[in-house]
Amino acid sequence: MNEALHNNGNKVQSAREELQKLFCVYQTSNLQSVNKEEFSQYLLSKLELIDAQSEGYSDDEIERQRDLSIKFHWGHDHDFGEFKLKGKMGERHIDLLVNFIDFFPVAIEDFKNKSVFDIGCWTGGTTLLLAALGNKTLAIEEVKKYAEVTSYLSKSFGIDDQVSVKAISVYDCNSAEFYDQFDIVYFPGVIYHLSDPLLALRILFNSLKIGGSIFIESAGVNSEEPICRFEGSLIYGAGEKERLSRSGWNWFLPSPTALYRMMREAGFDEIETLWHHRTDRVYGYGKKISQAGICKAGLSVPSIK
Repeated sequence: MNEALHNNGNKVQSAREELQKLFCVYQTSNLQSVNKEEFSQYLLSKLELIDAQSEGYSDDEIERQRDLSIKFHWGHDHDFGEFKLKGKMGERHIDLLVNFIDFFPVAIEDFKNKSVFDIGCWTGGTTLLLAALGNKTLAIEEVKKYAEVTSYLSKSFGIDDQVSVKAISVYDCNSAEFYDQFDIVYFPGVIYHLSDPLLALRILFNSLKIGGSIFIESAGVNSEEPICRFEGSLIYGAGEKERLSRSGWNWFLPSPTALYRMMREAGFDEIETLWHHRTDRVYGYGKKISQAGICKAGLSVPSIK
């Protein structure tokens, strides 16, 4: 076996074991501000809840909204000790971080004790994992009910001094409050759900400190050409309309080369992108080396920094 591959395999396995061990702290035996009965009752009461009005949708808007924005779905697998919740994304909160460590020139130590911007936190599995690594984390989620649960989990486990949660869109983060704040932008599973991916990348570029890094994972197109497949909000995947369990609501699905070019346009340097055949997904990594400008011609928000 090639020694470099062997050593990388050891690094990846070690990282996975450490992450799994760290995540195990989030069990009911370690609750800080709520008792076990209240905690489990709160979480279980959310499952399968249908409440589009809580997200602010009017009756004539509901038909076109994403199923996951209307009906509550748990995000990642979580063994709370007293009970377990099965998430739609399984152990992706572990797998994705391990993959970033495997694919790019980073180690698990590079994810520790940083300021992290967690984009699209869902029910908080990734947010909790990032916090367990010693990070100061700001998590955002445009679906209010998921942001609420992530905030509840952070308070319940006594890490709300580390974790802040905002129920906002990434497009709401284009202000001085977010400029130059973070060492890491963690951005898996989101960019293809955005109608303006380049604008989002620029907003996130501006949120990074000089020397900061972005980690991206996305549905995409396996092509060497710089192309994106457009689906839009009316193309659905697996699941059933009656059960509000459909996948879909995707906008632009990039090839690795397209993602590379979008990241470059947004200002990133030292960019690496790749196609991961096992999951049929695109991965990207880049750094903010300087506060580079951006082409304003045709930009949807020409006043952006």
